[in-house]
Amino acid sequence: MAESYTVLALKYRPRRFADLVGQPHIVGALSNAIATNRVAHAFLLTGSRGTGKTTTARILASALNCPNRQGAEPCGECPSCVQIAQGEDLDVIEMDAASNSRVDDIRERLQTVETRPARGRYRVFIIDEVHMLSTSAFNALLKTVEEPPPHVKFILATTNPEKIPETILSRCQRYDFRRVTVSEIVTRLEQVCANEGAEPGPGLLRAVAELVEGGLRDALSRLDQLFAFCGLKPTVEDAERVFGLVSRPRLLELLEALGKGDSKSGILFTEEVFESGKDVAEVLASLVSLTRSLLLVAASGGDAKGLDVPADEVPRLTAVAQTFGIHGLVYVAELLTDCRNRVRRAAFPRVVVETTLVKLSLVGRLEPLQELMTRLNHAADSSEPRTESPPPATEPGKRPLSEREQAAVNALKRQFGAR
Repeated sequence: MAESYTVLALKYRPRRFADLVGQPHIVGALSNAIATNRVAHAFLLTGSRGTGKTTTARILASALNCPNRQGAEPCGECPSCVQIAQGEDLDVIEMDAASNSRVDDIRERLQTVETRPARGRYRVFIIDEVHMLSTSAFNALLKTVEEPPPHVKFILATTNPEKIPETILSRCQRYDFRRVTVSEIVTRLEQVCANEGAEPGPGLLRAVAELVEGGLRDALSRLDQLFAFCGLKPTVEDAERVFGLVSRPRLLELLEALGKGDSKSGILFTEEVFESGKDVAEVLASLVSLTRSLLLVAASGGDAKGLDVPADEVPRLTAVAQTFGIHGLVYVAELLTDCRNRVRRAAFPRVVVETTLVKLSLVGRLEPLQELMTRLNHAADSSEPRTESPPPATEPGKRPLSEREQAAVNALKRQFGAR
């Protein structure tokens, strides 16, 4: 019988604080708390998906119960550490609030709160997606979280802390997980590929890292999918076929054309995306990511030091950013983000994308309102002399407007919807 396969996201799941990627502030705080024996009775771990919340909860539970702990780090080899990593330890009770949101589910778990731990020092309750609990379930949890027995610790994890009642929030130490940067994800994927004997093509790992929006677990899952599709030597072209992507150079070429006012390129690009069956939302997400890179380069004045962009792309990114200007890039980012949100529920998504790209081609023709008014006032001042017709009634102390000035004001009102 063939040995079962372990997916990369599980195979390379961290088991020590030192293995966590991209969360040094949380590692430092928890390590110091454990080393100085100042561990709170309740923790709230928040952040977007795939950033390490549940993994950190398990590592913390292991550190609290590991008999061979070295400083703050669990050994990872004792029966307690092994079973906690597998989700099978009797002293660590894990609960998914998304599927156990009722008050009866919480009460059932809390019935064992007075039970002493079977092996370790603490009984640890890990509640994932805790924001999914009902109001009555939160009320049932409140008193126990506030004053648990000395041998009990609570670790709550959520992607939506704003949905958690303040009464619960005020009783927990909160730790916010940030999105993992592209460079950190690429570094981790390189380590995984080296361990797996894989040879990814140039630019592949960065393409995967930009696709997952800061979620390392998602990056490992995407890499696993590529290995299944084309073996251990995947290329950027393979990623484009599997995930329905458009290459970064092609997207940069599109923005370059749109920045020069070429609206036809937007129409042809939309036709290319829809005719090839690519995931439109993913393509728009890649465009938003690229626009962010342009914004970073524009804001830095072309100095890429410290920016999360490839050094070899900086000259071209700088050139494209200059065609839009920083104000134009802000407008581009807003339009593309709005387009991605609308296209998922639009009856005619192709029209939404086409009109958005055509709008982007007009960005170079837009003028700031102040400059437009200054130009109109200058034109009015240099216009022909006013006629001898009696001036209209005006406020005291103000000269009446000429016919040309009044026409300019009326044009501004029509353009900006003034009443």
